[in-house]
Amino acid sequence: MASKFRVLRLAPILSIAGILALPFKTSSQWSTDPTQNLIVGYGLNPELATDSSGGCYITYEQNTGYPRQLILHRLNRYGLKAWGGNGIQILGQLPEQWIAKIIEDGRYGTLISFVDDEVTGTPTSPVVNSRLRVQRVDSVGHFMWDSVGVRVSLSETSQGDQAITSDGKHGCIIVWTDTLNTLRAQRIDSTGTRVWSSNGIFVANNVQQPVLAVTDGYGGIFVSWITPVSSVYKMQRIRANGTIAWDSLGINTPVGSTRLAFSGHGTVFSSGFTGTIQNIQYVAQKIDSSGTFLWPNPYTVLGESTISRFHGYPISVDNAGNPTFAWDKAIGNSSEVLSQRVDSTGQPRFGNGGIRISSTQASHKIVSALSGRQSGNVYVWTDFRTPNGIFAQQLDTLGSSLWDTSDVPVSFPPLSPVQTVSDGKGGFIVVGVGDNFSIRAQQVSRNGKLGEITTSVNGETATSPHEYLLFQNYPNPFNSSTIIRYAIPRQSFVLIEVFNYLGQKVRTLVDRFHEPGFYQINLDAEPLPSGVFFYVLRVPGDVEVRKFTILK
Repeated sequence: MASKFRVLRLAPILSIAGILALPFKTSSQWSTDPTQNLIVGYGLNPELATDSSGGCYITYEQNTGYPRQLILHRLNRYGLKAWGGNGIQILGQLPEQWIAKIIEDGRYGTLISFVDDEVTGTPTSPVVNSRLRVQRVDSVGHFMWDSVGVRVSLSETSQGDQAITSDGKHGCIIVWTDTLNTLRAQRIDSTGTRVWSSNGIFVANNVQQPVLAVTDGYGGIFVSWITPVSSVYKMQRIRANGTIAWDSLGINTPVGSTRLAFSGHGTVFSSGFTGTIQNIQYVAQKIDSSGTFLWPNPYTVLGESTISRFHGYPISVDNAGNPTFAWDKAIGNSSEVLSQRVDSTGQPRFGNGGIRISSTQASHKIVSALSGRQSGNVYVWTDFRTPNGIFAQQLDTLGSSLWDTSDVPVSFPPLSPVQTVSDGKGGFIVVGVGDNFSIRAQQVSRNGKLGEITTSVNGETATSPHEYLLFQNYPNPFNSSTIIRYAIPRQSFVLIEVFNYLGQKVRTLVDRFHEPGFYQINLDAEPLPSGVFFYVLRVPGDVEVRKFTILK
């Protein structure tokens, strides 16, 4: 059972003043200079997640030696620190908190799993006692669970490498390995309660790190791992109720799974490496909820003579559920970043071997991130051209460059490691470690411009919902009732609220989960007085604001 001393600290989703400022604020903390990225703090191992409002959450480990402290910041869509310059510290019960994983919680807050540990003994014979914990933080920086979070398992066996994904109901599912090389899983619900027994459920023995996990779209997860002796890659599906969906031993995957991605249709994409050291092939397979391979057996070949990255290459999935892959290919003493789109049948669309991302001459390039857009994909990579740094490019669905053909410089010098997240407007936010252990962040707009904030919706009509849209109400002004229309491109939690000109919330119109589609609601003006009001649509990765006038 979860601690009986847990206190739920309820708070507004976002400050009202912040909401009402969104359409009108023009100043930005984001840098427009790639040599002067925003410094968030100083430390190691940053992790990144969207705040579902155009900004992001960033964790990092403060201090480079024992004990490390885990710091959490929220940057709003303008790059401003929402909780002040120092952020907040994620606490545990033991001296050190580190090795965090972070995701959005579906209600504009964030969920952080982390290792809480203590090192005793001597420098030559240290004794490490590690426990996994998870904390939920709302958008104003309040702990939603105990001040030290919730233990994932009450087992006294040390717990380490973990992966976290959403349970679809504002909680999370965590999978981890322990010192016995056992793989276990636990669901923590939105109140911070352990759902799958006090110690979680057993998944597999003899497991090698790292462990990968993604949602199955039904409140459960797909999880993959490797058995170290036979080097067999395995995968298992765990249902929302904590039962094992496939054979107790899982299924063997035909690829060396180093990355998973949810397709949006109850299936998962798995990519990895095969072949020989002289010719490493980058390959992929699509697997459904019953464990059946949906692409040609044994896999679809994406590229050859690739460079094996242990932690895998990024995968992006569009609204139709079709994936795009990116990877590095050796070219003499350098490497090039390539990309491949794959259709629903597993057939490559960019020809055999994919296409080059950058039109610049080959230099040593390492792809780090790939994010999907309606019109194509945005790629982020480390490039050792002169000067070296982090660069980005957008390709359309046919593989043509949409930004400057010399690419968009994001950071000089490069950051490492690099993570990105969507800004909810077709651009992205990047975070990494720069000089002197500085944690640096940068925003790039959908137009390929650093620090450019876009707030408007382009166009008032659409034939299908490819993006989140909030339309102007009609009629406007009005005296009795009006219609508000909006569009949802994918399964999402949707919140629509009305605020008066003083920033006071006067009504909640929508507060529920939506399937993709177009929607409309009727707003009754009773008992609202005459005046100007704002209505706000909030969904994961986006926020839209419009205003109306009541005349009585």
